[in-house]
Amino acid sequence: MKRLLCLLLLLFFQVFVHAGAGGYRVDTAYHHSDTPTHTINDVQSLAFTPYEGALRLGFTKGDTWVRLQIQASQARTGTGQDGPEPATVLRVGPYFLDDLTFYQQQGGRWVEQQGGDRHVKQIQNCPDDLYCFGLTGFDGAATTVYLKVQTTSVRMVQTTVMAADEVIPSAIVRIRRMTVSLTLAAALLVLSLAFFVVERSSLLHLFCWFQAVVILSIAATTGLLAQWLPFLSAETRNDLGNMAQVVRVAFMVLLGWVVIKPCKPVTAYRAAVVLMLAVCGVNLFGVLTEHAVWALKINAIVLWLNTLALVMGVWSARQIAPKLRKILLASFLIFLLFVSLGLYASLGLVWWRDHMGLFQSIADWRLNGVPIGIVVFWIVATEKSNRKIQKLQELQGLQIEAAQSKAHQEKLKERRDLIDMLTHELKTPLGTIKFALASLKRTAKSQGESLERVQHIDASVNRMDAMIEHVALSNKIERHDAHDSAETISAQELMNVVMQEYRDEDRFDVRIQDGASFHADPHFLALIVENLVSNAVKYAADGKIRISITNETPSETCFRISNRVAEGSLPDETRLFERYYRHPNFQNHPGMGIGLSLVHSAAEKMGATVHYQKVDREVFFEVRMPC
Repeated sequence: MKRLLCLLLLLFFQVFVHAGAGGYRVDTAYHHSDTPTHTINDVQSLAFTPYEGALRLGFTKGDTWVRLQIQASQARTGTGQDGPEPATVLRVGPYFLDDLTFYQQQGGRWVEQQGGDRHVKQIQNCPDDLYCFGLTGFDGAATTVYLKVQTTSVRMVQTTVMAADEVIPSAIVRIRRMTVSLTLAAALLVLSLAFFVVERSSLLHLFCWFQAVVILSIAATTGLLAQWLPFLSAETRNDLGNMAQVVRVAFMVLLGWVVIKPCKPVTAYRAAVVLMLAVCGVNLFGVLTEHAVWALKINAIVLWLNTLALVMGVWSARQIAPKLRKILLASFLIFLLFVSLGLYASLGLVWWRDHMGLFQSIADWRLNGVPIGIVVFWIVATEKSNRKIQKLQELQGLQIEAAQSKAHQEKLKERRDLIDMLTHELKTPLGTIKFALASLKRTAKSQGESLERVQHIDASVNRMDAMIEHVALSNKIERHDAHDSAETISAQELMNVVMQEYRDEDRFDVRIQDGASFHADPHFLALIVENLVSNAVKYAADGKIRISITNETPSETCFRISNRVAEGSLPDETRLFERYYRHPNFQNHPGMGIGLSLVHSAAEKMGATVHYQKVDREVFFEVRMPC
């Protein structure tokens, strides 16, 4: 910050050193008239307002008369190849002033010299982008000259009086500054394009276009555009420069929006962006329809308002890192200072003008995109770094999930092995108990009470045996791949095997389409059909069960089964396929509530779907299996 202040003070000192270079004393004053009615003969009687440094009236219409009272310590003369040259030169800028008329009195009459960007093709200009007028016959005594300024751009007039032999060194210094400014702008454009090739970012995309407009603006305001496109008229070049000013502000609004939008700013900021872009569109239309004065004035206000909106957007953003918030707020507040000083100059505010030399110099700095480029590149680099960190975190998360999944698979394998061992070990003692029960049945036939107790024991053993079978099946379904063992199975043959377990076949209404078949794992298919049939037999209120098997499409076989259920015994649809769920009315009946759960799991393994539907008191189960 100290270095920046020292640089500003140095520039400020240099401005006034050049103003008084060569031992010339220049007193400046101006008179502005909105209506161009005055001539050189009557302007001398008008009241002039003194000023120091550069004259800034902002965007105004009409004629501006500048009076310069020049006095030198000694006369300077020079001789050129074609005759004597003026010893003293008045340099006027900036380049974008449209019409300049210089008046010097010689022999009792006023002699005119023309300048301005509308006359650069006809009149030889200074070696740089300024305009040079020779003070012919100036002998160092006090003399008064006048300069009439007409322009549609911002009305800013800089005047410097110097010896003719000082023009070339001064022009070389200015050309270097212009070259550095343009080189920085072009280098930023090349660098942003290189970054954009590597990092496809909407922010970089916008900045590339912004920087291209900056280069066009610098070329238009320094006369380079006239050298690049000499076939264009001065009015067209002025319009291009003014359009570049408007479009540059629009891109600055968009750049701020792209930066702040992901951070979830308040709705007011979004509305402000839309409104400012709309105003930029109106300003662009004003430039094209020869209303550049008011369009550029509003454009300067939009630039200032956009900086305020950026501060509001960053301050109100809900999802922004604290470090990024501080850096953006500091950057935007500093930029707000520069824009406020530029707005002061653009609007031509006149209070405390004589005390604003340093601030005027700051406001004149060309916006070559360097400050904005620094912020843009920093944001892009930060986002790229954050993405790398996020990818590393995601990779670490995936590694943790993989480790947890591996541990879970190992535990699941241990559980499955344990279930296999338990079901195998429990089968042996249950077989022994069954064999002993068969012997007890034979010896207890004559004793009714003892036989009944034996039958209860036998039912409990059978129940335990069924539970172990179901657990073993569930374990098998979880680890078995049904697609690898799929076979084509005749629907008729399958039902013949299933019906062998039931003696009363009249209770079944079985309808099988001719040639119907399943393409599935035989064990899983049998498990599904047997469980659905046994479930229907167990809960059918009237004992009637309806079964149909059809090949509705070449790629799908449909198995349907339905039965009526007693009133108040309809199952809960939300828990129907839940393991161990049983209806309260059937808690005392044999069963464990695992059958439908096994049906659902086996169907998922085979890629089939199980649907349940109830119509009045009749329940329907439908299984659709791919062929």
